[in-house]
Amino acid sequence: MTIPAEMRRKPPPSTLAWVERAVGPGSRVVRVRRLRNAWAAVMHAVDVEGAGARHRLVLRRWARIDIPPEIGAVENEAAVLGLLDGSRVPSPRLVAADARGDLADVPAVLMTRVPGRDTLSPRDLDTMLAGLAETLHLIHAVDVPPGILNYYRPWGLDTVLDPPVWSRRPDVWARAIEIANEPVPAHTRVLCHRDFHPGNVLWRRGRVSGIVDWTAACRGPAAADLAHCRSNLALLFGQSVADNFARRYGVVPDLAWHDIADVVSMGEESPEAWRWHDAGRTDITVDRIIDARDDFLAQAVTRLG
Repeated sequence: MTIPAEMRRKPPPSTLAWVERAVGPGSRVVRVRRLRNAWAAVMHAVDVEGAGARHRLVLRRWARIDIPPEIGAVENEAAVLGLLDGSRVPSPRLVAADARGDLADVPAVLMTRVPGRDTLSPRDLDTMLAGLAETLHLIHAVDVPPGILNYYRPWGLDTVLDPPVWSRRPDVWARAIEIANEPVPAHTRVLCHRDFHPGNVLWRRGRVSGIVDWTAACRGPAAADLAHCRSNLALLFGQSVADNFARRYGVVPDLAWHDIADVVSMGEESPEAWRWHDAGRTDITVDRIIDARDDFLAQAVTRLG
């Protein structure tokens, strides 16, 4: 779904007034700039002066709401950010949330802006893999009280009934679809980011400085996060790098099943949708995406026998 053009422009005065009130009496917005958009939201960096300080914030405004309905997009992210406050996980801090858009013109989350940048072309790949594995362990160690977040459930598997027309390995896909539609393996529930990959990890001075985009977080299997990151690493850097990441994290149950479920859930997506041009990776061609998806799936199917 295309984000409406009007959403990409500077937030309206009413929304900026809500931001100012959230920071505190006498605060005023002094700078607004658009950030790279998330898949269903518009992101703006907002600087606010108030109480003798300059507050560097991020405003996420939702252009569409098609997150699992038990907890809406705003409520879920607000709950996770509150849960992470005080934990060892580097993440934004919640400032305010408007779940219905009564004050911010659309549903919105206001959070602190963590320093750093994502990188999809690291100078030192080993450092990146070590940082990703260490940070994912921190996430999975966070205690999640019952009733705060949704439980894990795979997305989109029921819509993928046949191998995608673009695949060069329809036999592998046919078997993978069968496996993915088996019951989710029994698992211990941990805090799951659900979209953990290099694009959502910020770095500063060679260390992870922040994990962003917590909208879909849930209580679920560690293997789901590991698999999603692995499928992205395989596309960006190759299968051996994805396998290296798994070794650095350590053994988790049923990783092969989750590898399969992660790729199959994206089966209806056109390979063109997974290019990374906006992040400077012009080498990620359609052919490379097809081969990476097919090969990643084939390896997982082979591991299951």
